[in-house]
Amino acid sequence: MSHRPPDYFRIFFETSQSLLSSLSVQETLKLLVKRTVRALDLKAGSLLLVNPETNQLELVASHLLSKRYLAKGRLHLDRSIPEVMEKRTVYIADAANDPRVEYRAEKRAEGIHGVLSVPLVAREQVVGVLRLYTSGPREFREEELEFAAALAELGGLAIANARIYEAEGVQLTSLLRGLGVDLPDPMQRKQRFRSFAPRATGPARTMEEFRALHAITTTILGALDSAAAQERIIAEVVATTGAKGGALRLLDQNTGELVLTASRGLSKEYLSKGTLHADRSIRDALAGDPVLVDDAGSDPRVEYPEAAAREGIASILSVPIIARERVIGVLRLYSAVPGRYSRDDVVFVSALAEIAGVAIANARLYERTTYDLAFWQTTARYLGQDREPGSE
Repeated sequence: MSHRPPDYFRIFFETSQSLLSSLSVQETLKLLVKRTVRALDLKAGSLLLVNPETNQLELVASHLLSKRYLAKGRLHLDRSIPEVMEKRTVYIADAANDPRVEYRAEKRAEGIHGVLSVPLVAREQVVGVLRLYTSGPREFREEELEFAAALAELGGLAIANARIYEAEGVQLTSLLRGLGVDLPDPMQRKQRFRSFAPRATGPARTMEEFRALHAITTTILGALDSAAAQERIIAEVVATTGAKGGALRLLDQNTGELVLTASRGLSKEYLSKGTLHADRSIRDALAGDPVLVDDAGSDPRVEYPEAAAREGIASILSVPIIARERVIGVLRLYSAVPGRYSRDDVVFVSALAEIAGVAIANARLYERTTYDLAFWQTTARYLGQDREPGSE
């Protein structure tokens, strides 16, 4: 009986949701270790961050390691598999007998046989190491190493973003306390996302989808500005899927209109065809369901069929963008070929749209927090609260 390889696309998608939905650095690290260990069927894992002041690696998260092993002592950058600090993934097959490994006796006692070390990079700097442990001899396949590196890269980006949010949040909270203002902490929020049904997709297809999702996710995560994030999202999705064009529209809750915020490959004439209304323009997508329109010229769900025909649009894939358990807009791809999109396309683009919802929500939250901080700093200066004690 053959062992079916993991669905790397699904695992990366679900891990991305969890990591990017958490604005707490600690939660991010715990999730990263736990999901990587489970995905690769490993004995255990840990995550260590670099302390540049002490030149040590400090444990910040672990999964399935004993308290005795965790208490063994600190790890040193120059003695504990130092090659990883050069952004290299290193696998040591026999950790108990390799001189690059610290605490070899403790590893033997813990039942650790092999150690895979993956660098965690944030803003071009190695900020930590993801350590993955095997209980016996194991040869990692190329796709497993690629997957572990992708999760570590995602973790580095999530850590960098979470640190920014936390830093801004601490500044704002401290300032408000000084002013005697008691407001809810904007950093505390929970998100849940829908998943999708399993598919009978082959390993080659899921690997291809995982690589595309990884590339797009890391690209859009580089933008904390919401407008820039949306531009990156639509550009990457159109390029990856080979669509004729695409548009990202967010829902205006007051007017019920779908407001265009980013587009690619569509003419000015088509984009200015008129207002799109949530109750008339492929409205099922705004109920949270992906919609396939195989013939845009005759489908009654299309609000402007004549404009679509003039643009050369034959089929449309419209998927919801979800953030904080609410549909906040739609991502639409347009094709010149009737019936262009398959079920696999629906699943892939839906996953991208859900990641887009997280990215947009996070960027907006960062903008809001930054704006609030600037506003209250100005208010504090006006009230004289930022003066040194005893100053005139």
